[in-house]
Amino acid sequence: MEENAVIKIFGLQKVEGTTDNIEMLAAGKHYIKKNKHYILYENIEEDSEEKTSNIIKFNDEMVEIIRRGAIEGRLLLEQNAMRQSVYSTPMGDMLVEVMTEEVIVEEQEGGNVDLKVKYQIHINGNKISDNELEIHATHHQ
Repeated sequence: MEENAVIKIFGLQKVEGTTDNIEMLAAGKHYIKKNKHYILYENIEEDSEEKTSNIIKFNDEMVEIIRRGAIEGRLLLEQNAMRQSVYSTPMGDMLVEVMTEEVIVEEQEGGNVDLKVKYQIHINGNKISDNELEIHATHHQ
């Protein structure tokens, strides 16, 4: 059963000693289906005012992020595995390899859930960045 939720997203990317943060808050939906969490939300791109729909499917081993609309892409994060993914950037989509170091899912009371992921992005066998992603889904009471 889908439930309305407040989605908080924190992202951290470290590239050659430079750190870039993103922080976002959105209204969305959260539910569990076949032992996987699903978080759905939309965001509006600052440059174009176009909408992007986001679907995040996850359990404690794997995270899949699917983006459709102004930004398109699919990122597959599987704990202790190297996977190829399409990674969207302002300059366009790139085929990258993603090494996921850690996936942590913490289920809270009231159906709330926290997801934390640490991963590296590699291009042509070279590490480009270290990344951390936190997503919190808080249900309305």
